[in-house]
Amino acid sequence: MNQEANCEVKYTEVSDSAVMALVPVVSIHMITYNHGQYLAEAIEGVIAQKTDFPIELIIGEDCSTDNTREIALDYQRRYPHLIRVIYSEHNVGMHGNFRRVLDACRGEFIALCEGDDYWINPEKLSEQVAVLSRMTNIDITFHSCYIKYEKQQTLNLSHVHASTDKIITCSEVVDGDRFFLMGFMSTATIMVRRSLLLSIQDWFDVTLTPVLDHIVQVFGSRNGAYYLNRPMSVYRTEVQGSWSERIGEIDAYGKTQIEFLFMFIKLKQAIPEQKEAFQRCILSCCADLLIRAKKENFIQLRELFLSVHSDIYELKEIDSHNIEYKRLEWEYFKELAVDSGKTKILSDKVCGISWQLFRVVKSLFIYGTSVLKSIKTNQSVLGTHEKMIEKWKTEVQRGYLIARWQNLGRLILNDLRTFG
Repeated sequence: MNQEANCEVKYTEVSDSAVMALVPVVSIHMITYNHGQYLAEAIEGVIAQKTDFPIELIIGEDCSTDNTREIALDYQRRYPHLIRVIYSEHNVGMHGNFRRVLDACRGEFIALCEGDDYWINPEKLSEQVAVLSRMTNIDITFHSCYIKYEKQQTLNLSHVHASTDKIITCSEVVDGDRFFLMGFMSTATIMVRRSLLLSIQDWFDVTLTPVLDHIVQVFGSRNGAYYLNRPMSVYRTEVQGSWSERIGEIDAYGKTQIEFLFMFIKLKQAIPEQKEAFQRCILSCCADLLIRAKKENFIQLRELFLSVHSDIYELKEIDSHNIEYKRLEWEYFKELAVDSGKTKILSDKVCGISWQLFRVVKSLFIYGTSVLKSIKTNQSVLGTHEKMIEKWKTEVQRGYLIARWQNLGRLILNDLRTFG
């Protein structure tokens, strides 16, 4: 049993170095908190792996209030050649837990699997190691997965990015962050070089990112990400206390969107070659925030969007003493709202003319309703904040309508060229 200090909190490691591999090829990075109902299935998915190279499983247990720790320690006793358990007497949070488990990983490659997800293919590790060993310029590989909805107990295929194995560009990964739950890659599908994670570990900080695997995905794919077109893991959603459940709450969702917005701004500075992709992400976050905006959030959002204006449009600070100040400010907000709506619509999948026409009609109805509501608000005795928020929402819907109309036009032109 080893004891070390990490993340400013002393932690205990339960392991047996006498029977573990001296140099594992793969370290499985598993953080867990209150996953007593699911952890055994996650561990069994690792135990079932068929490999011709040594592996290790490091479980970071973050002071759970259920039986998670007991389950982890029981499996360590039964599989001492494979499992190491790290825990402390104080909760260190997701970011702290992630970092201390990363520090403990010894393998050349690291596979991620959180305690409420699980693997379903015993060849998963072998296939991913083969990819990274063969393609030395690639730092990350991932695959499709199933999403399991706990309340309905249903499985849906998800994160299918191609009909065959292929290299995905960093720009595709960044754009995909906006449209897929858990980002472009589901956490339990990822294998990455340990050297890459160590080089970006300063980003594993709660002040820089709300979700750690987004950072791993983006930095890992700078030279491309290798996609394997087969579902080899299951991601659980609707798990009590999970991230996917928390963002379903409106207040939590808004807070998360603001955190993502600032994360994308920082990433745009750190990875300038993906500037345009990150700007699309920033505008997409703005669209969500504008649509959900409430009177109580007006002051905070106004200041937030003024900083976004400066970042996106590279504007100088608006002089509040200028007689044109209010008019200029509204023009800037209008431009941001329309651009946000246009960018958000990129989440539309490729579809036929009939379906796109339906979307245009739907957007026209929503925009018309929004215009009428805005007019009614302006004619009411409501305050300036309510009126401004309704104007923002109307302009976002206008952006949706314009983007969908343009998409319909492109589809019609493509068909005319095809049959012309």
